[in-house]
Amino acid sequence: MKNIIIAVLLASGSLVAAESVQANKSGTSTGIDGAKFYQKRCSVCHGEKGHKTPMKGMIPIASMEAGALARKVRGYRDQEERHGAYAIYEDSQVMREATYSLSDPQISAIATYISGLK
Repeated sequence: MKNIIIAVLLASGSLVAAESVQANKSGTSTGIDGAKFYQKRCSVCHGEKGHKTPMKGMIPIASMEAGALARKVRGYRDQEERHGAYAIYEDSQVMREATYSLSDPQISAIATYISGLK
């Protein structure tokens, strides 16, 4: 009986946590306006709705899932400046400059906003 109660409490706690993390389409679940950050940091290269690609052969960011997009943006942000550190993301200096000061919650809010543009 004790194990059942613990399992129910853990499950309900997980649901509450998941619900509190979910963002609406404007990316404001954390109180951070993903739309505002997107317009300021991203729209110049990626367009108002995320369908523009700054380089030939790129996939528009509006077609990406929020989690995958956030991981990619964190990858740009977290690159080191030492020799060879840009090997994963060639031509990424612009993205590094655009993302270096973004926090994880800001990146998540932007990614959530972009994924809602589909």
